[in-house]
Amino acid sequence: MAALLAIGFFAGVLGVSIWSVVDSVRPHLGRIAFLLEHGPVGAPELPRPPRVTLRGRQVPVRMVMPAQFRAAA
Repeated sequence: MAALLAIGFFAGVLGVSIWSVVDSVRPHLGRIAFLLEHGPVGAPELPRPPRVTLRGRQVPVRMVMPAQFRAAA
């Protein structure tokens, strides 16, 4: 009896997993069919990422905490 319950449980888990894969692929079936028929579409090279720059002036940061925490640090 326990074996039948275990088989039923794992069959249910397998069913839910297959259903979730099919449900997530279904909206993309048109694009998948297009790519299978025509192959990948060439796109221009992506632009370079912007350079990170610091703007403004440097401001020193000071921590203010009670003396009991300063002694512990």
